[in-house]
Amino acid sequence: MEFVVAIASGLLQGLTEFLPVSSSGHLALLNLVFGTDLGGGVSYAFFLHSATLIAAFIYFWSDIVGLVTCWLPKNAHMKKERTLFWMLVIACAVTGPIGLLLEPHLEFMSESLVLLACGFFSTTLVLVATELITRAQQRGRMADLSWKNAALVGLMQGIAVVPGLSRSGATISGGMLGGLRRDEATRFAFLVGLPIIILGTVKDGVALMQGDLVLPSFWVCLVGFVVAGVSGYLAIRWMIAFLKKAPLYWFGGYTALLGCVLLAVWFVGR
Repeated sequence: MEFVVAIASGLLQGLTEFLPVSSSGHLALLNLVFGTDLGGGVSYAFFLHSATLIAAFIYFWSDIVGLVTCWLPKNAHMKKERTLFWMLVIACAVTGPIGLLLEPHLEFMSESLVLLACGFFSTTLVLVATELITRAQQRGRMADLSWKNAALVGLMQGIAVVPGLSRSGATISGGMLGGLRRDEATRFAFLVGLPIIILGTVKDGVALMQGDLVLPSFWVCLVGFVVAGVSGYLAIRWMIAFLKKAPLYWFGGYTALLGCVLLAVWFVGR
């Protein structure tokens, strides 16, 4: 059963990390359904995040290299990359304190069907409202984002640590509200998520080495890691291509339906 849960959790993490449907909400729901936290709870979720982090690094490698090498003296002409770098810094600087404030409450939120449902409904509201507000206003590219709009993306990313509220959905919405095209907002959302995932992975890695966190067996971790990494890479490619032509309503409808199912299950089980 552990390996079945490992495959399911890896697949869910890989797909939902980059789709605007909340990976944390789906993993919490998986734990509730199977009646297990795989021995690691939030720590195992961050372990799976590290697999999708690698997938994102592979896909965005050229962007990452550009953000690093643009500061070399010979690349003074790479002004767009330098601007994008500072927008990412601003967004992450806003995200950090919010995430730290909410972190102590995440386990509790993950264990409540009602709170999970509210998180999914919040995702629906954000996605649908963004599409309605930004009709015919999505023209900009990542380098056109202002510092105020970058801060908005960071704010939405910080709040989206709440289980059920999609991080990618919130940050894509923030970028679109800042005037970015849907596909450009998606790329920015994925890039701005990398530093946060790195910090979270390092933090839990240190706690793991100190014995404060416990992970499942080696083989369970390996299976979940590989499945999450492969499915995550495929999800990034599909998501960017899909949002070039399709609206966010599809994902909003899915999270609304999932929220209704959770409330129905909670009501029946009372």
